[in-house]
Amino acid sequence: MRSAYCYLVQSIVDFVEDYVFAIEPPEEQFNEKHSNVPVPRLPTECMQEIFKNIKAQGSRLYPCLLVNRYWCKNVVHLLWSHPFVEDLLPVNRCKLIHTYLACLDRQENLGLNSLLRHYNIEIPETRQPIFNYAMWLEEFSYKQLEMAVHSTIHIWCNKTFTSRHKEDQILLITTTLCKLFMRQSNSLKSFIIDKYFSHSDIPQVSTFAFTQPGLSQLTRFQIDYSKPMTINTIQLVESLPALCSNILCLDIKFHKYEYNLDMNKAISRIIRTQKGLTEFHISGIINSEEILLSLPSRESLNTIQLEHVYITESGFDALARCKKLSHLSLWDCKGFVMENNTSVLQSKFSLSKLKLGLSSSCNKAGLILHVGGSSLKELEIDLINPEIVETILNVCSYVERLKLVNLPFDDDDHDDVTLFHSLFSGLYLEKLEIFTDSKNSAYKHLRVSGQVLPPSLKYLKLKCGFTLERLNELFKTCVAPLETIIVDYLGWDYNHLKVITRFIKNKKSVKVLGIARMDHMTPQEVKELKILKKRYGVFIIPSHELDLW
Repeated sequence: MRSAYCYLVQSIVDFVEDYVFAIEPPEEQFNEKHSNVPVPRLPTECMQEIFKNIKAQGSRLYPCLLVNRYWCKNVVHLLWSHPFVEDLLPVNRCKLIHTYLACLDRQENLGLNSLLRHYNIEIPETRQPIFNYAMWLEEFSYKQLEMAVHSTIHIWCNKTFTSRHKEDQILLITTTLCKLFMRQSNSLKSFIIDKYFSHSDIPQVSTFAFTQPGLSQLTRFQIDYSKPMTINTIQLVESLPALCSNILCLDIKFHKYEYNLDMNKAISRIIRTQKGLTEFHISGIINSEEILLSLPSRESLNTIQLEHVYITESGFDALARCKKLSHLSLWDCKGFVMENNTSVLQSKFSLSKLKLGLSSSCNKAGLILHVGGSSLKELEIDLINPEIVETILNVCSYVERLKLVNLPFDDDDHDDVTLFHSLFSGLYLEKLEIFTDSKNSAYKHLRVSGQVLPPSLKYLKLKCGFTLERLNELFKTCVAPLETIIVDYLGWDYNHLKVITRFIKNKKSVKVLGIARMDHMTPQEVKELKILKKRYGVFIIPSHELDLW
């Protein structure tokens, strides 16, 4: 029943997308009064489901605003739920801020204008908007708000803009808008505290604390700081337990090791006061013991990600007491001695997903893998050696999805091929992803023979460098009935595409293909993809969606 419903929704989505593209005229047709394409009439619930699907697929919703009032009312809240995005042009950021400023009441507008007059800035007059756009805000990043306000002031003041006071001017406007969001938004679910200007602070904690609904509806709270934390940020974090108690995902990121015991206490209090916390991510913490010791108090916790964290033995003991833990990530963590930590090795984890960054602690690699166990289905790892392969096959033999990251390959090293063969032959893999950073010296040294790929493999994603010769070797000898192939690496050209298309035409098992840089393809390459789509029924993933597959 569910699959039939999904098929119906997808069919209607396809129809609406075709309709949207039909009504979106080329430049020379903008003066036409109307389109002859009939407008679909569906119940509100159906229309909103369709528009949500279109948005999730990265399609454009803006033309839907112009169809009629009914369509407009069904789509406008989706567009204004996540308006702060990174790729907005400065002129569009300015329009965004203009619209929100128009939502201010008269007293707020006069007050802000009075403060800005000191800097010879006056907010342009605008008409009262049709909708109260602030009420639909579900997610915003303070950094993106700063950037949008910065672009707006630049456009207002043109050449008279004085950078000496820009951070003060920006703080005045962002504070006013944050008060608007705290007062008007009934559905603010996600708040990201990050900074565009490193020397400025966020608004005072009273901006977020004394207004309802404020932050009371938050389900996701994230801190992303590359500099030492500012005073107001620390105060907000300390006040958060009194402002909300329904956070599901708590994500704290410091880009260099932070040593602030007061901040550690504040984060621990947040953890202990959230009723249904399910995900906890933290990176860049030297003294993590107090934070980790608070985690077992949340029985709902099922996902923990630790990156660049010093973990003591007591910290690992705390992890072992998180009974519902199913997803665990330990990436470049230091400070623990696994050989002496029997509590973790004997823990009753039922992990389904394990992510391990082991390069800096390879002598402990085999022992760490023991926390995975027979329940493990998905493994991500950045080191392969005989000990690790043996441990995976003996302890984690039910892994179905494997991701290999930045492996230290040597050119023409046949030991790598042997290790791959040993690993793949002992697992019933359905999904394999190989990722190598383009800055890695081993970027083009990967050698994988298609013969070593397990016959159970259905999904292959390559985000690593391949010479044409080695790519050809891989697919020419591949016997796996691949259904999904995603190739995303530098140095791609038409000859690489021919290798893939030849495999697809011969194998006839591939249903989905993803290739990077589709926006820059030659006519010859585009023609080749059209043939795959039309004659072989292959779905081509849009380039901007590759990371979603």
